[in-house]
Amino acid sequence: MNMPLIAAAAMAGGALLGFSLCWAATRLAGGSHAAAARLATAAKKKMGTMDKVLILEGVILVAYTAADLAVFWHTGNEPATLTACVFGVCGFENGVMGWIKTTKEKQAAARTSGSGQTAAPEEPPKERPEPPDVGI
Repeated sequence: MNMPLIAAAAMAGGALLGFSLCWAATRLAGGSHAAAARLATAAKKKMGTMDKVLILEGVILVAYTAADLAVFWHTGNEPATLTACVFGVCGFENGVMGWIKTTKEKQAAARTSGSGQTAAPEEPPKERPEPPDVGI
């Protein structure tokens, strides 16, 4: 009977801690408008496919967690294998998307820097004799 009270208290405490940390962060920023300007320019950008997939995954994970809690509440058992599979698939998908994004950023940086492919290293000139201490 005490479990719902403990869960409600933990949820309220977590929310209170989160709000207080956000409040402290804004106070420490000292009214800096750089973050607001950065958010405004980010809002102007078009939402990409990866962003949509991340939002969809977040919704799916929250819905699955709520359904998992409901199953646990009614049966007293958690579907541990299903939970591991759901979070494993979402984690794998996020890892692949991170790899794709990193690869795209590296390719974009190579295009903008103009470096492209580098030439093969040149052989050192052979006309000089080796010093006598080589191989010691």
